[in-house]
Amino acid sequence: MASRVLGAFVVAGTAVLTSLALATPAFAHTPTVNVDCDEAAKQSVLSVELRDYNTRKGQNTLTVEIDGKQVEQIKFDNGLPTKKWPTTSTEDHTYKVTVRASDDPDIENQNPYWSRVFTLDNKKCVKTPPATTTKPVKQVTTTTEAPSTSAPSSTTPTAPAPGGSTPEPPLAATGASPMWLLLSGLGLVGAGAGTLLFLRRRRSA
Repeated sequence: MASRVLGAFVVAGTAVLTSLALATPAFAHTPTVNVDCDEAAKQSVLSVELRDYNTRKGQNTLTVEIDGKQVEQIKFDNGLPTKKWPTTSTEDHTYKVTVRASDDPDIENQNPYWSRVFTLDNKKCVKTPPATTTKPVKQVTTTTEAPSTSAPSSTTPTAPAPGGSTPEPPLAATGASPMWLLLSGLGLVGAGAGTLLFLRRRRSA
């Protein structure tokens, strides 16, 4: 009797566990949503990857909105490989990603691995160049002497006088006064005259 009661409890417990397992959906849904900055391409990039979903109640749905506008809606089965949506990097952007699992289409389940709405934003994705310090340039002043434009002085020969003769250069100044020369000449003339008178008187005597 005891063994029958124990067997009945085991069967009932197994049925309850089986029904709970079937009623409780698996928590295998894995969404990955990111916004990155591609500085080389000057773009902000939204990327979405979805794995481990199921289609027991139909297909799953992904809806993407950028800056309040729907840009894409995709139906998928068990998952979705990484998909990207680039945008300009010089403006601010807002993103809304809605994942609706087929077993939770109305987003009623609070577990994040079911249906979920992702709201992201990013600021301008612009690479700022590093600040550079400009060193002052030392100015060096050089003075270059300009070549002299004056021709070397040269002695120009005096043009010959008319007739082919060259005028004699003036006498060199000796510093003697002309008065002394005149007196010396008169003295010589007087001495000569006295000598002549003396000789005449001597002959007449």
